[in-house]
Order: sequence, then structure tokens, then C-alpha cells
Amino acid sequence: MASKGASSPAPITSAAWYALTLVALTNAMSLLDRNILAILAPRIKADLEIGDAEMGLLYGTVFALFYALFSLPLGRLADGWVRTRLLGVAIAFWSGATGLAAFANGFAMLALSRLGVGIGEGATGPAGTSLVFDHFPKERRGLAMAVLAAAIALGLGCSLILGGVAADWWDGLYPEGGAPLGLRGWQFAFALAALPGLLLAVLLWRMAEPARGALDGIATPPDPYPF
Repeated sequence: MASKGASSPAPITSAAWYALTLVALTNAMSLLDRNILAILAPRIKADLEIGDAEMGLLYGTVFALFYALFSLPLGRLADGWVRTRLLGVAIAFWSGATGLAAFANGFAMLALSRLGVGIGEGATGPAGTSLVFDHFPKERRGLAMAVLAAAIALGLGCSLILGGVAADWWDGLYPEGGAPLGLRGWQFAFALAALPGLLLAVLLWRMAEPARGALDGIATPPDPYPF
């Protein structure tokens, strides 16, 4: 039986659920845009005559190197700047980089696209987690983290489905060529994958920023020098 002096957990507000939804969608889009290359790789290799070594660089080294390099400074920025705006800028940046792959005509442009995805996604973890934790009381943060983890798995699964289905549909629609902008199926899939992130970026930019640390009783004033 709970003691009379025990306080009940703070209620979860509608603003908290809204923030969790947007950050979860950000996580899902992050994995979708990161992994869609895997399902499209056979088409890209055949169309652009790119070998396994180059695909390995695109999927691993180019993305991972810039993701790692920019995670630390972007994490520092998340500690001092407006996190909703940081996430909005980040997802707009990497969605634009994903869309760039739709117009790739060789390894160099694909590498530039992957580089941009790596840079933008470096902000997702630190800014998103910090934002959610300032909306949810500590007694409910396990639930919030479970939602974010589920969104990651959902994004991974959707990348495999979206990439294959979208590319097949587009190639079936234009089997003899003549597609708008000359796009092939794999290019259309990249363009399609970029669109939801741009809408999500607008919603994140417009979302209210919670008071940093207020739920834990350690309200922190804004950093006057976040950069």
C-alpha cells in the first residue's frame, strides 16, 4: 500500500505526447533514409555500374565517418540551442541530401548524398532524447524510450518495404523509359523517401521548446553562446 506521503507521478501532457510523436517519427525517418540504400543497391549497381567496393563505401565509410564526426558538435549544440529548431534543421538537411540521390548519375553524387545524411542524422539522438526527457517525468521515461526504440525498428522495416515497392511500381509504370525527369525506379524511391522528412521538419521547427531541466527541478537558463 502506498504511503500517504508518496506523491503521484506527474501527468503526461498533450504537449509531451505530441513531442514524443514527432521525435519518434524523426527516429523512424532517420533509419528509413539511412537504410533505403541497402534495398536499392542492386538497381544502383546495375544502372550506374558501381561495384561492391563503392557500395560498401557509400553504405559504411562515407555515412559512418561523417555521422561520427558531427555527432559530438551537434550534441553540444543540443545542450545549448533550441532543440526543436536543431531537429527541424537537421531533418530538413538530411532529407534534402536523400532527395539529392534521386538525381545521382554516378558515385560522386551518391557519396555527397550519403555524406549529407550522415551529418544531418548526427543531431537526432542527442537533440531528440533531450527534448523528450524535458517533456516526460522520470517515472515515465522508460515508456518514452520504448516508443523511440520501436520507431527505429519501424523505420528500418519501412525502408526495406518502401524502397522495393516504390522502385518496382515506378519501373512498371514506365517500362520503356520516358519517366518524368528521366527518373528510374531507384531514383524515384529516394525522392519519395525525402518528402515526409521535409514536412516533419516544419512541424518540429514550429513546436514549442520545453523548459530545459524543469521537470527534474534543475531548470537551466538558455546558453548565451550555444555555438
